[in-house]
Amino acid sequence: MKHTQRTLSFHFGVPGCILGILCMVLVSCPFIDREYDPFFLDEDRPYFEYNAASDYYYCLPWNYSREWNSRREYPLVIFLHGSGGAGNISYLNYLGYQDPDSTYINQIAYNFQTTHPSFVLIPQTAGSWNNQILMSEIESFKAAYRINEQRIYVIGYSMGGSGSYSLANAYCDDNGSLFAGIVRLAGQSQISVRDAIAEHTAVWMHTGLEDEAIRITTTREAYDFLKNHPVNLHAEESVAVYDVNGKSVATKTLTRGKNEVAKISEYADTGHGIVMLPAQDPEIMEWLFEQQIVY
Repeated sequence: MKHTQRTLSFHFGVPGCILGILCMVLVSCPFIDREYDPFFLDEDRPYFEYNAASDYYYCLPWNYSREWNSRREYPLVIFLHGSGGAGNISYLNYLGYQDPDSTYINQIAYNFQTTHPSFVLIPQTAGSWNNQILMSEIESFKAAYRINEQRIYVIGYSMGGSGSYSLANAYCDDNGSLFAGIVRLAGQSQISVRDAIAEHTAVWMHTGLEDEAIRITTTREAYDFLKNHPVNLHAEESVAVYDVNGKSVATKTLTRGKNEVAKISEYADTGHGIVMLPAQDPEIMEWLFEQQIVY
C-alpha cells in the first residue's frame, strides 16, 4: 500500500521563456518522475466549485490542465461531513479550501495542494448518507476526470465516519471497487467491513475519550474486528503515546508485512469535535496518501 509522492516547487514569478524551457525539459527527460510538479503559479491555483445539479463541492488538482500533465492520473479524496454539516466547507483547509476572495494565503491549504495534488470531492446531504447516490457521484466523477483508481481515499467525520464504512461496504458489494485508505473520525456505528476491504484497505480510526461512550466503544470494536480478522492473523501490533495539539494521544498500529493496515488513535481530554485532526496532525494526511490498492 505504500506510495511516495514527491513535490518540487519553484513557486511564483517564473518568466515565460524559462517556464517553457522547464516544460520541455520535463516532457523530454525520461528520468524525471512524472509525480514532480515544477511550479505552482497563482493564476493556476484551483478553488472549490459547487455542482448544484449533483449537490457536491469539488476541487481539481493544481496544474491538472497543464499540457505536461495531460496523461497524469491523480488521487481522489472524498470527504463525508457530519450531521448538520451540509453547506459549509470553509473549515476544510487541510483539503485545500481557500477563500477565493481573500488575498491571505492559507498555508495549510497551500501545503496540501502542492504536496498532495489531488481531486477533492465533498458530497452534501441534509439527512443521512445515501450510498447509491454517493456511488453514482463517484462513478460520474471518475468518468469525467483522470483519476488513479488505486488511490481513492475517504475521510468521514461523525455521521460521515460511520458513513465511510457503510459506503466502503456498499461500493465493494456493488462493483467490487475498493478504497485505498479510510480516515474515520468519531464514527458511532458500523464495525465490520467486507473481507476484501479488510485485506486491501488501510483504515485509521480516531476517537476522543470524552466523547459519548457509544463512539468510543464502536471505534474500539471496529479496530478489534480488523485485528481479529483472519487476514491479520500474523500482523504485529505496536503502541505509541505522543501529543497532538497539546493533547495526549495513544495510537495502536497493526502492521501486516510492511504495511500499516489498521490504526486506532484515542485522544485524552478530547470530545466529539475532532474534525480538524488532519490539520493538527500532519502524519494523518501523509499516511493516507501513502496508501494504494495492491492486489
